[in-house]
Amino acid sequence: MSNLLVVTEAILGETEIENINIVRSGEDPDARDDIRVIVPTEMNKRLWLEFLDQLALLDFEEAFRVVSHAEKGPATLRADAEKILEGSLQTLSDAGLPGRGRVVEGEPLRAMREEVDDGIDQVLIITEPHPVEDTLNIHWSNTAEKTLGVPILHLYWGTGHVDD
Repeated sequence: MSNLLVVTEAILGETEIENINIVRSGEDPDARDDIRVIVPTEMNKRLWLEFLDQLALLDFEEAFRVVSHAEKGPATLRADAEKILEGSLQTLSDAGLPGRGRVVEGEPLRAMREEVDDGIDQVLIITEPHPVEDTLNIHWSNTAEKTLGVPILHLYWGTGHVDD
């Protein structure tokens, strides 16, 4: 049995299901997988880093949106995360994969540690590209890779691109 934790910032799509199946491909196909999903609310997002990320991606419209719109409140962030969780669990179900999950406040490191302590064998982190944070190794996914003690694969949403 494989115990996989998927941490995502967006609703899982077809590409993410393909990546999950690749991660699971070494497992016995008849084994019952335990796929858990965590969706962080990202309460601690640094707006200036988000602005720099969007500039690095040459997404000037999104960079302007980051600085021109007020930050979402906790209730809106939680509602957004719950929609992502619901959609992701539905995507897993539609692909014939078992899944359960939860929304976690802020950066998900504490919740990830709890899941690893509860028997998770490997972690698949799926995020939007964060070029500045990833280059400087200051994104929460980098900390997870260094501290959780299980294999971790950090992919960019909608791609098979691995953040190294």
